[in-house]
Amino acid sequence: MIRTVCTVALLASLVACASAPAVPTAVTAPEKPVGIDNDVAVGLVDLAAHKMPGNTADYDLRARTITLQPGGGAPAHPHAGRPGIVRVTKGTVVEGRGSAQRVLKTGDFWLETHDTTHWFRNPSSTDVAELWIVDMVPKKK
Repeated sequence: MIRTVCTVALLASLVACASAPAVPTAVTAPEKPVGIDNDVAVGLVDLAAHKMPGNTADYDLRARTITLQPGGGAPAHPHAGRPGIVRVTKGTVVEGRGSAQRVLKTGDFWLETHDTTHWFRNPSSTDVAELWIVDMVPKKK
């Protein structure tokens, strides 16, 4: 019985492999943009308003993801000199600015400009949240 089951499983695997599409050995670059959808800017941050010292060579453009455990978050902090754009990629996040709070869900975003001082927290007691963050930061020297 076990031999029959194993034989049938092996034959099914071989048939599946035989019917799978062939992978090309070489892929060529497209000559023009093709098949690109939803190329919409999430937001723009005016860098001039930040009055950042030095020149662009003194800064890095950083992209990162952070995971917020249930109840996790960041305390109030300013963004003068550190502009950014944040998108919620998983879960729910509450962001606070002054006395105002708002709930952001997957796909929502916020801008971090020269006058932003804010905090954020994952309000869930069971689910993690994830943020995709792109910001400019001074180079570490």
